[in-house]
Amino acid sequence: MSDRLYHLYFAACDNAGGLYHYTLQDGALKYIDFTPMHRPMYMEANESGMDVVLQFPFEGSRESGIVNYKIEDFRLVNPSGIVSTKGREGCHICRFEGNVYVANYSSGSLFSSAGKLEVHEGKGPNPYRQEMPHIHYVHPTPDGKYLLSVDLGLDAVYTYDKDLNVISIAHVPAGEGCRHLAFSEDGKTVFCVNELGSSITVFAYEDGTLTPHETVSILPSGVEGNTAGAIRVSGEYVFASNRGEETIAVCRWNGKELKYLTSFPCGGVSPRDFLPVEDLLFVTNERTNNVTIYRLSCDGDDVRAEKLPEELHMPNPLCVVAI
Repeated sequence: MSDRLYHLYFAACDNAGGLYHYTLQDGALKYIDFTPMHRPMYMEANESGMDVVLQFPFEGSRESGIVNYKIEDFRLVNPSGIVSTKGREGCHICRFEGNVYVANYSSGSLFSSAGKLEVHEGKGPNPYRQEMPHIHYVHPTPDGKYLLSVDLGLDAVYTYDKDLNVISIAHVPAGEGCRHLAFSEDGKTVFCVNELGSSITVFAYEDGTLTPHETVSILPSGVEGNTAGAIRVSGEYVFASNRGEETIAVCRWNGKELKYLTSFPCGGVSPRDFLPVEDLLFVTNERTNNVTIYRLSCDGDDVRAEKLPEELHMPNPLCVVAI
């Protein structure tokens, strides 16, 4: 690794949970502090600080909420008041054009702090998981012009403007259950991990429009009951997590085709999220309450992952970010 200093934040979704803060330098982790909060589901560090979506912070209500912490000397301070997302189980958050947006999974709605609530309608072919819309992700497009919202229940990726007007809609194959997105470094390709199909759909992206190119399996073992989780891109490599097989899948993108290469054990159960930081990979294993760390070596189609002995322990780790 380089000698750069990173600050890592892990969201522990528990009644007595919060954000765990560590530094990473020269491969060495150091615990810094802990910010308590009630069931953080996801977070994003940006120019306004740290935006966090909380699962259900209001007594007697199942609505989710958002809170912003200022970051001073990399510590979280001066939390704002908690604002309702007007929906249930907010699970992803981003900031765009001065507004905060949240994907409300269980109510199939997209919240904007500007005051609009976009509610999807319809269902997909899977009667158990696609009985209604389930928005799982929201993030600006690679060019920073629009918002992308992923609906697992409708097998659809929506492009919106900042006012949540629909620009375009793209689809993954029926029943695949799209979950999260990641972008190629040149911004011309969008990779969508499909939770129900344990696959990745590749889209070409241009000015608000996604055009499907191919869908590639990340579960050649055929393990029953597997659900794909997170997706990340590092250079030409695309990583995705398998919950059930309990692995991290590795694919390679050559600019034309996505090729599945290999998978390696995640070191726990239900890898909800993970993050590559230089040659290290941090994996948050939700059901075993541990964060595992791997050293990656990637050369062409040859990918090796060495599990390091150090682990972090916290209740229900769901998300990790680095600044």
